[in-house]
Amino acid sequence: MACSDCISNAKDLNALIEMVQPGGENPNLLPYSGSIELTLRCNVRCRHCYILYPGATDGEMDTQQAKAVLQTLADGGCIFLLMTGGEILARPDFKELYLHAKQLGMLLSVYTNATLVNEDIVAFWKDNPPRRIEVTIYGHTEETYEKVTNTRGSFKRFRRGVELMLEAGLPVHLKMMVMKSNVHEFAQVRDWVHNLTGDFLFDKDITPMLDGSTEVLKERISPEQYVLLDQEAPDFSQEYRAKADAVALTTQGDELFTCGAGIRTFHVDPTGTLHSCMLWRETGYDLLNHDLSGWSEHLQSAQRSRTTTAIGCNSCSSRDHCGRCSAAASLEMGDASSSIPYHCEITQERKRVFGEPNRLTLEIV
Repeated sequence: MACSDCISNAKDLNALIEMVQPGGENPNLLPYSGSIELTLRCNVRCRHCYILYPGATDGEMDTQQAKAVLQTLADGGCIFLLMTGGEILARPDFKELYLHAKQLGMLLSVYTNATLVNEDIVAFWKDNPPRRIEVTIYGHTEETYEKVTNTRGSFKRFRRGVELMLEAGLPVHLKMMVMKSNVHEFAQVRDWVHNLTGDFLFDKDITPMLDGSTEVLKERISPEQYVLLDQEAPDFSQEYRAKADAVALTTQGDELFTCGAGIRTFHVDPTGTLHSCMLWRETGYDLLNHDLSGWSEHLQSAQRSRTTTAIGCNSCSSRDHCGRCSAAASLEMGDASSSIPYHCEITQERKRVFGEPNRLTLEIV
């Protein structure tokens, strides 16, 4: 799972933010863009899911608490809000919370697996359209899709949900979660989506569960497959090289966080706890019992965190090719300062492949 601040295909949102936040200047208490997990409940049981652990759904906000948090986010300056889960439609009061956020003036996006989408929710979204609906795809065939979801009947419900939304003209964007169980159907999913919408997204980052369990990592594709799929992202090669050149000109310090977490985006979990990003849950800020006046100091304290060990990342000759994330390192390695072997392998593979352009034509197997 890639956090919202790290998904490179969200260029349309980045452009909108730049229009209202030129040069990164923001006088508000919160970034203009953020996300909220309305629930960690879900109607499918996916093999790669990072929230399927005992106790994940404990302490979920009730309707009034969630409304109060949405009010706080709006008061703090949030304009673009992503509503996600779990499965957002598994929450009975979803419509009420959605309308409340819309009435507060926020521009809403939603993530859903579409298996609970029916005529009623489509009519609701038709009357109250979101800025964007992203639907995750887990396979092109029923066998593969339901191998991933571990839920019989989910494939047909997913296809029907997508069909209903497209027929209604809703702003649907289809994306694939790529993993070992479905990578063999990547090309079929890509072509199916191109025929439907012409706009295909995908994510290939699988992280440990939020309780630290690493069982889901067995669904990671190989570094070789990962890098081959890099080429499917529009303009990836040029952007990758530009980013590598930019990083190579900077001096690597010992800060744990150098991304836009907490600055360009934020995340609220179902308990009403505010985080700098989706993956970093170690230094949360309680929105149910505190106002936003203390958030800035809280965030700055986290951003001042330094690496605790003399890790090789600071002096690694390949750091300009690496997309290392401290939050992911904390989940996987138990230490935010640590490198992640899997990502080190991807970095080396990227260097090898991008140095040999002819290799980009290899087939994904």
